[in-house]
Amino acid sequence: MPWRRTKNKVRRRRATLGLLAGLPPGRALDAPCGDGTLARELSSRGWRVWAGDIAPARLDGAQGVAFLRLDLDQPLPFSDGAFDAVVSLEGIEHLLSPARCLAEFCRVLRPGGRLVITTPNVNNLQSRWHYLIAGRFSGFRPITRQALAAAEDGLIAHVTPPYLPTIVYVLRRHGVDVEHLDVTMVRTRQWLALPLTVPLWLSSRRAPAGTLARALGSFMLLLGRNVVIQGVKRGVRG
Repeated sequence: MPWRRTKNKVRRRRATLGLLAGLPPGRALDAPCGDGTLARELSSRGWRVWAGDIAPARLDGAQGVAFLRLDLDQPLPFSDGAFDAVVSLEGIEHLLSPARCLAEFCRVLRPGGRLVITTPNVNNLQSRWHYLIAGRFSGFRPITRQALAAAEDGLIAHVTPPYLPTIVYVLRRHGVDVEHLDVTMVRTRQWLALPLTVPLWLSSRRAPAGTLARALGSFMLLLGRNVVIQGVKRGVRG
């Protein structure tokens, strides 16, 4: 339902702003920026924001926000370590080469800078069930003619399932350590599936504490709709 999608968008923005709250305002990249709401909110908190998207966004009158047309499947037009923070809400699942984009996010982030990503949680029980029954993850419908027509206008459907272990691996390989994993929401009806998650939770208990394998078996990740990832670039700012 539209109101649920809007509510979840608000949750994602709030989660992102909360994760950046401890940082002194600096230079931030918001890509994809969508309608520019997050970029505006960051700007109101003192950040200088570069908002990038493949489709134009109306940011008229937003102080401290510069819009750039960006294709995130291509190299970013910024120097190494250009940003104090990089945020990407619901973007990498739309890309043909999400690993390349993640590597670029890491490159343009300064040492000690913070990266925040949200993306559909294909690890949850609902998505696993959809894959078992229909051979696809939740939110990844077969490509239709309408979707192909929209793609010609720059509106790309969900094309690449964002497998969480791969995301963490790519970030670590490019110097960003994941420090926080969370979800934006758990629908009321999903709590009814809690008993079904118990075997998966018990299986994850075999993994050492603090590892990704243990985290993947947490009840929140098994039930949450979207995952929130926060990483910090290794090194000390010069």
